[in-house]
Amino acid sequence: MSLLRRIWSRITRPTQFVGTDLEGNRFYEYPSTTDDSRRTKRVVKYAKGRDMLHYIAGERRLPVQWMSWLTHTRFHPPTVQELQADLERQRRVLLNAAIIEARDREERARQQIQGPQETSILDNGAQSSTEAVTQGQAASGPPNPVLKSEPSIQQTQSSLPQDSAKAQMPASPWRRPSGAMDEPQPWSPSSVRRGGG
Repeated sequence: MSLLRRIWSRITRPTQFVGTDLEGNRFYEYPSTTDDSRRTKRVVKYAKGRDMLHYIAGERRLPVQWMSWLTHTRFHPPTVQELQADLERQRRVLLNAAIIEARDREERARQQIQGPQETSILDNGAQSSTEAVTQGQAASGPPNPVLKSEPSIQQTQSSLPQDSAKAQMPASPWRRPSGAMDEPQPWSPSSVRRGGG
């Protein structure tokens, strides 16, 4: 490009420097080339020694505030103070996540140490409860997996007065209403009278 052409393009389309991010990338805004003056062209010029491929490959990222400004989601460009505050917030989040993860690891290790003792207690309790259930099933007949939870409901209903039991127990959404038919019915539309006569 010749020197005169570069000078002419600078005069006709001036570049406005908007700001930088914390890594040294520079952001520019060009005036709109269309009739809509609100839709300006916003670009980033990466810091020296860095290529756009570092950002595309995911090795580095532009700050979210600048990305939203580049895509016209954000009207005003972010300030350096805002970027520094966001960087500090990210550090706090990572520190808090590390603290929580360390606490969870300690708790898991403590549970693994105490685990065999507690599981033996739980196994003994589970065996006694399963023995009671199997003895009850042997007396009542073959097991019915659908109705396993119903005896406890029936016991609570019989112990309460009938009116209060109905008020406290919600209607089951899976229980069919009495007299309900699951057969499809033919459609018979009603005729509509139109006109004024």
